[in-house]
Amino acid sequence: MNINEIKEAALTCGVLNRQELSKKIRELKDSGLSYLGCIAFTQHNQQISTLEAKNLTLELDAFTDEEKAEYNGFHNLMMDDFKEEE
Repeated sequence: MNINEIKEAALTCGVLNRQELSKKIRELKDSGLSYLGCIAFTQHNQQISTLEAKNLTLELDAFTDEEKAEYNGFHNLMMDDFKEEE
């Protein structure tokens, strides 16, 4: 699924409540969509910022604690790299 397909799918299904969003994100994840793709889906479905979408996606039960920790580790590493460049 490319970014345009993700956006279209997010907008087509209408704004989902938290339970519906969690179920949809789990389905997308299980079908092979990347974590970043899931964030993009959340962002466009909920019409929120990227940061809000990242935080909301992490709060959903679609990902295990281990998956969340792995993502946060990579995210923090990337942010540290940006800070070093300043």
